[in-house]
Amino acid sequence: MGCRQRPPPPTTTPLADVVADVGAPTVAVTPTAAEPASPLLDLAAETATAMARIRGLSLEHEVRRGVMSRDAIIARLREKTAREYPAGEIVLEGELYKRLGLLPEAMDYERTMFELLEEQVAGFYDPDEQTLYIAEWLPAAAQPVTMAHEITHALQDQHFHIGRYTHHVRGNGDAQTAAMAVIEGDATAAMLDFMLVPMGRHTRDMPDVTSMVASQLQGADQLRLREAPRALRETLLFPYIAGLGMCVRALRAGDAYSGVDALLATPPQSTEQVLHEAKLAAREGPVAVPLRVPPALAGEYEVAYHDVLGELGARLHFYSAMPDARAHTAAQGWGGDHAVLLVPRGTMPAAGDGGVTLATNALPRDVLLWTVVLDPVADAHGLAADREAVEFAEAAVTVLMSRHGARPAAAVAGTMAARDVGDGRVSLVARTGRRVLVAERVPRAAAAAVVRSALAE
Repeated sequence: MGCRQRPPPPTTTPLADVVADVGAPTVAVTPTAAEPASPLLDLAAETATAMARIRGLSLEHEVRRGVMSRDAIIARLREKTAREYPAGEIVLEGELYKRLGLLPEAMDYERTMFELLEEQVAGFYDPDEQTLYIAEWLPAAAQPVTMAHEITHALQDQHFHIGRYTHHVRGNGDAQTAAMAVIEGDATAAMLDFMLVPMGRHTRDMPDVTSMVASQLQGADQLRLREAPRALRETLLFPYIAGLGMCVRALRAGDAYSGVDALLATPPQSTEQVLHEAKLAAREGPVAVPLRVPPALAGEYEVAYHDVLGELGARLHFYSAMPDARAHTAAQGWGGDHAVLLVPRGTMPAAGDGGVTLATNALPRDVLLWTVVLDPVADAHGLAADREAVEFAEAAVTVLMSRHGARPAAAVAGTMAARDVGDGRVSLVARTGRRVLVAERVPRAAAAAVVRSALAE
């Protein structure tokens, strides 16, 4: 869902472009000719020239631009969401997050995401239309900084075709979030450089710039964002905060923005690479975990939704039950994953737009299987050990007990811990070697077979 937050003082700039993973992409809009837009259009042209100089990216052609009212932008965002997201897709995405404990069960995920968008939306660059849309309602003092950020996206698009990274693709969430971290981190760094030019300073020279921006974003005066579940806040802000950190490291290591350009040309493949400089430098790629339904469930269930959650998703899963430091340590061994939401067959009939219409009895009977592969760690003899997997699995058990500890224990062969969650279902954590399974609401009669299948190499 395209959301933009506020960057640092002296002006505030609501963010309004694309954030992958949780909701809808940016929207094509048509500027209205009735607005007295000339001063803003002229300002955008001046800002584009300045940003081309700051970023070291030539303006291959003039940036198309227009001005829209808040209501018009929101309406277009909703229209584009309806076109690009199949029916039921956002609901299913939210259900997967709920099964992992990232969102409250009673939350209306789709409505919440649109409310967050409407609170934060401002001017945005649309790579589909290759057009900058300027928010008419922003204070005059905020317009140049907002434009600096969004025009950086236009420059990125002219040279690196960022539109290929900005559309929702089911099953590609972690890689898409990683690519967006480059796009947003670069635009935030360039925006800061735009602000610092009059003072003769540069983003790369500011020692705590990422912490400063994180503090400003997290302290923004936006009620819905502050009240949103942590998983939503962290996911929405990750491309800006972690992405800025990654891009600042590239700025300090390279010649001007050359290192950032290299990241735009070949984005990181995972949030693991965004979070860990050494893994990005080594281009340690994620392990592909196939999408599959265990045979014990295949006859009764079908895939409703699936995604790769990445190291960021693992952190979010752990945050609810342990201090951040332990969550980060447990998650940092992530090597690859696949989370699969299953629903009973026949409860998800096809809709006319290629989506689905969910039967009322579909979600109350769904099952979540999250299979994670951890990195090997060499032991004292140079042999691959499973220490990272053990630590990840133990943290997952801590989450399981935090969520379901009051429920009766369930005896399921091959598990580290299992709880009876009612209605003949169990939630569990299991590990074999470097593979870990976190499962929610598995039919008890099939649970042992599901564990064996999910953890098989």
